[in-house]
Amino acid sequence: MSQYFGLEFGSSSIKLAQVNLTGVKGFSVVAAGKVPNSAGSLDFSDSAVTAKLASSVKKLLAETGVREKRVVVSVPESMVYSRIVEMPQMSEAELSSAIGWEAEQFVPIPITEVEMDYSIVDDGKTSKDKKMLVYLVAAPKKQLSAMVDFLIGIGLDPIAVESEMVAIARSMSYLQNPGPTLIVSLGALSTLLGIIKGSSLLFSYVASIGGVAMTRSLAQSLNLPLAQAEEYKKTYGLKTSELEGKVRQGLLIAINQVVDEIRKALEYYATTRGERISRILLSGGGAYLPDLVIHLSAELSGIEVLVADPLSVGRFEKGVVIAKEHAELSVAIGLAQRVF
Repeated sequence: MSQYFGLEFGSSSIKLAQVNLTGVKGFSVVAAGKVPNSAGSLDFSDSAVTAKLASSVKKLLAETGVREKRVVVSVPESMVYSRIVEMPQMSEAELSSAIGWEAEQFVPIPITEVEMDYSIVDDGKTSKDKKMLVYLVAAPKKQLSAMVDFLIGIGLDPIAVESEMVAIARSMSYLQNPGPTLIVSLGALSTLLGIIKGSSLLFSYVASIGGVAMTRSLAQSLNLPLAQAEEYKKTYGLKTSELEGKVRQGLLIAINQVVDEIRKALEYYATTRGERISRILLSGGGAYLPDLVIHLSAELSGIEVLVADPLSVGRFEKGVVIAKEHAELSVAIGLAQRVF
């Protein structure tokens, strides 16, 4: 039985997953589910927000039947600063000393005010320039402490904290891997882009556009209340045959920005690594926008576009029933798959 579970805090929903790892690339799903974020916020320093978050988490634990207290939790990408940096080959001790200087180059607050973590994604021994690639992430200590205190306050035992992109990449590494893959995780407030090859995360970027921006774009385009625009988005999406394509046109104003970011990531990888991305996997709730796969396939001709299913290679324990939108659980599944 798994000794911990994964918990993802999102601005619109909270998700959970618990798995048992079996072998190198196998697992069974013990529990999984999601509930709305009744607070609509992730400000763990606000007592009014945390009271609502506590209620949501307790409801999620009850609905999924999870009694385990040890939890691996994700830090929302909006809270962290992350980058994959190129460095000359060096020893672990040298890297540990140099990593702070590298962080100072892109972290906009004093390094003394953040918690840092890093992992080597490519040791550079087989590359032409012999450069290492290191994934570096930093999170403000105050925000981390507030989140950890919240978890402890509701009776949970946080044993690790990870960025969303690291967790997503881990969940996707269990899938059949035909080559370099671009992950596009469409969330409510942002879109995460990551490139994986095998189990290595080679690129990570956060674009500040997500489902909320798409809804607002549609509301403005059709002069609709936000609630109605959200329903139209979920129901009609990018279908050309619905409402004379007006919903599609309203959404494309925002979606084209995501397409531009995807193109930049594809070009970056082709230029720096000398090979091209073989497929794109869509993750997050936005992956289920009607006809999004069709639109992206047309815009990015020659690249296979799929909605990811991080549970396709797992089996379900007896009695486990979850919604079919498995791509929404990518972060929580990846957190639960962490090996200590």
